[in-house]
Amino acid sequence: MTRLALTPAVRHLVRLAAGLVLSAGVLAAPAATAAAEAPDFAIRVDDGLLDRHVTHAFVMPDEAIDIAARDVPADAVMRLTGEPRLSIEATGQHAWTIAAPDAPGVYTITLANTAANSARRINLFVMQPFDPDRDAINGYRIGHYEAKALRGREIYAPPEALMPVTKATRDARLSPHFTIGQFLCHQQPDHWPKYIRVRSRLVAKLESVIDELADRGIKANTLTVMSGYRTPQYNRDIGNTTSYSRHLYGGAADIYVDTNGDDRMDDLNGDGQVDIGDAEWLADLIESMASAEPRFTGGLSAYPANSAHGPFVHTDVRGVAVRW
Repeated sequence: MTRLALTPAVRHLVRLAAGLVLSAGVLAAPAATAAAEAPDFAIRVDDGLLDRHVTHAFVMPDEAIDIAARDVPADAVMRLTGEPRLSIEATGQHAWTIAAPDAPGVYTITLANTAANSARRINLFVMQPFDPDRDAINGYRIGHYEAKALRGREIYAPPEALMPVTKATRDARLSPHFTIGQFLCHQQPDHWPKYIRVRSRLVAKLESVIDELADRGIKANTLTVMSGYRTPQYNRDIGNTTSYSRHLYGGAADIYVDTNGDDRMDDLNGDGQVDIGDAEWLADLIESMASAEPRFTGGLSAYPANSAHGPFVHTDVRGVAVRW
């Protein structure tokens, strides 16, 4: 299998051309149909710039968040629009405050430079408050999180809220190539709504994996997420004794590349076989990518096939480099 090798300089130019990406819509499918445009501005949500791949923000009911356009061209005419249920107030030049509704759900806003016909659409996921002393929400089993955060790190604290996902919102987009439904826990398949936690940094990391694959001549419309979010209950049910697994906190994904639709890892290393070597090839790619992007530092491991599934890779964004 022939792979296209791009020099670092060419990769840089390609990513500059890609710019910021516009999501195709709240309920768009996670295929290459996601519209890719190049807005001529950046977006700041509260105190952080939104990653160029991320097309979502998680908020609490009635929470007010600040949205601002940054790096705006001098001749720009900026406009922020949203669904009627959102309360939007201009607070300055190219800046707004958005008050989320009190009802959990998915709401859409669009920030546009009407002078240049460029825009970026963002899904606001309004979460549902979660009481860690309870073991279920509306009949959906959650189980119990460890009460004390591991080593005092915030990313291991019990979540204060979880995102309800219905049949109608499971295709809501987190980024150009991923929907929230791809990260759902596998328990109670017929129960709706389901509840989930997803870290935006994990989504950005997976989008960057797709970028890196493209640099090597592998065009992936998405990555198959074998396991994304897990409830503590489900984690125990499958025999995992790790109480602080990053899967429980929305910061991990077990993934593989499947561009031919056969529900298993592709022959990534071109040796004519699909085996642990392909998972190791993907893990090496992710490791090299994370070494250049410290924000993507995390756990990493390649796993072989068994009777239930093909080879895959675990990746997470725990902030500490660990490979096993």
